[in-house]
Amino acid sequence: MSVFTQNRICGWDIENISAIEIEYSFPDHEKELYLFNKSKDMEKIISFLKNVNFIELNSSNVDSLEINHDLEYKISFKGQRDRVYLCEKAASIGKTSFLLDPNVIREFKLLLNDIIEQ
Repeated sequence: MSVFTQNRICGWDIENISAIEIEYSFPDHEKELYLFNKSKDMEKIISFLKNVNFIELNSSNVDSLEINHDLEYKISFKGQRDRVYLCEKAASIGKTSFLLDPNVIREFKLLLNDIIEQ
């Protein structure tokens, strides 16, 4: 089974996405907002998300779900309906919940820092 079978992002029509807005929520509930509309930046973000192993939540792993909203990325796409929420150990795409490896959010933060610093 491929990593992509559970990643709905792979089926998106990404040519319709004209901007990506990312809202980061800090543990103290302060927020930072980033807007990316350069093609190369959006491609990096979408490519990252396409390669994430979103582990579908089901009855055998539901006890593993620990949502900590202290650190959260809300990712909105202009031209695409679904939003992506990344938390430390969980994620959602649209109305579907997933489990995540905790390294995903750290790697996503590094990616954003790299894009912002360019």
